[in-house]
Amino acid sequence: MHNSIGAPEPEAPPPHPTERRAAAFFGLDTLIPGSSLYLLAQGLQRRHFYGRADLLGFAWQRLVFRAGPATATEDAALSFVAGKHRPELRALAREIADETIVPTVYPDLAQLIEAHRAAGALTFVATAAPAELAEIVAQGLGMTGGLGTTAEVDDDERYSGRLTGTVLQGAAKAGAVRDHAARAGIDLSASVAYSDSINDLPLLELVGSAEVVNPDRQLRKVAERRGWAVHDVRPATRRPMAPGAKPVPHRVAELGLSSPVESIGGQPLRRGAPHHFTTDDPTALLRELEDSGRFRRDTRLGAIFHRGKVSLREVSPTHSLHITVGKGNNVSAHVDRYSPLALNQPEHRARYALHRVAAHNVAGIAGGLLRLIPGRRRRRRRPCAGVPRP
Repeated sequence: MHNSIGAPEPEAPPPHPTERRAAAFFGLDTLIPGSSLYLLAQGLQRRHFYGRADLLGFAWQRLVFRAGPATATEDAALSFVAGKHRPELRALAREIADETIVPTVYPDLAQLIEAHRAAGALTFVATAAPAELAEIVAQGLGMTGGLGTTAEVDDDERYSGRLTGTVLQGAAKAGAVRDHAARAGIDLSASVAYSDSINDLPLLELVGSAEVVNPDRQLRKVAERRGWAVHDVRPATRRPMAPGAKPVPHRVAELGLSSPVESIGGQPLRRGAPHHFTTDDPTALLRELEDSGRFRRDTRLGAIFHRGKVSLREVSPTHSLHITVGKGNNVSAHVDRYSPLALNQPEHRARYALHRVAAHNVAGIAGGLLRLIPGRRRRRRRPCAGVPRP
């Protein structure tokens, strides 16, 4: 069996002991309100990675895991990904982290991470959640790396549903931090850890300085008794970005197209509205979009709705990017909240599903009706809350 990596390996040999650096360790669920692992599972379910029944089963397993002995339920922590392909999960986890996890990080803690970085300290996420998610969130916050629970994968990079080692919780998390510190040349006596749970007491006792964030009752008592700093922080006042709600020009830019596409001025403020672009070579653009494997060209029924244009839809059941290329070098793009394409796409032909066409049109009509509500058309939408990036 091949194993996923739970913590990033240092690129160079550990530094000389006199050059050992300080680090700051943050629990993933300490950084956000709620459970990161549940947000991951919910996001995967919304992307049809598995069914609603699986999500409910996962929620029940998490309840048992938190309440019962770890030895009885360790494998349940990642059983919901059994049989799934690791590269696919990584790609989806990155989307979910960008949409629902990173934007909800407490602003005070985002500033704290930046302060540690500015002071020259290494910064890590240490969590019981999957190592893949820990690394992705750490990258999103500009941190050094992430340590998390590792899942076993086979030679085809599919998850077995079993864990490699144990869940990074309690003493296991402290042990993983100790081992990584030894490899990376980190001075734990000069380091600090942040947590909201009494389960992380071994980690808090391991480092030279311990601070607690929105602590549970037991941890608050321990912190008060030991004189540890207590941070009571609040979430951002604005909602995080809805799935797929990134401004259309940003989503087009993230495609990394080699064919030059330039945005035309006077873009609408509304995220779902069409945005207009120009391109020097429409043929090369179409070829590049199709060759990417992310888009399918409308044929047959789909082509009827876009006469005189070439229509390409991102292969995604929700919030798919819809790009049309018209006469000359005119390109337009918008986001379809509900894609009309069938979930199982033929390799060279986009196939519509009638029930998804109906849902697609209902979603569009509902959005149009909402915009007719008095005041909504004149009110500018405030930018989504985010985390200050380093």
